[in-house]
Amino acid sequence: MKLNTNISIENIITIITLVCSMILAFGFMQYDVDMIRKELETKANIRDVAADRELITYKLDVMMEDIAEIKQILKEKK
Repeated sequence: MKLNTNISIENIITIITLVCSMILAFGFMQYDVDMIRKELETKANIRDVAADRELITYKLDVMMEDIAEIKQILKEKK
């Protein structure tokens, strides 16, 4: 069996097509990875904001309790 070692236009077109398809596939894969990364960052930021709100609410509750105690102490002193 003898292999045809001649380089033809069809072979060149096939190689160019394969290279282009690999480049496009890698580009789309990278785009998908970037989209997933952005989505995860957004979800993490939303969780952080919710946690920050809960912490602020808790601190305000503690401060309000302290103020109520101070008012009660001041009333008792009068």
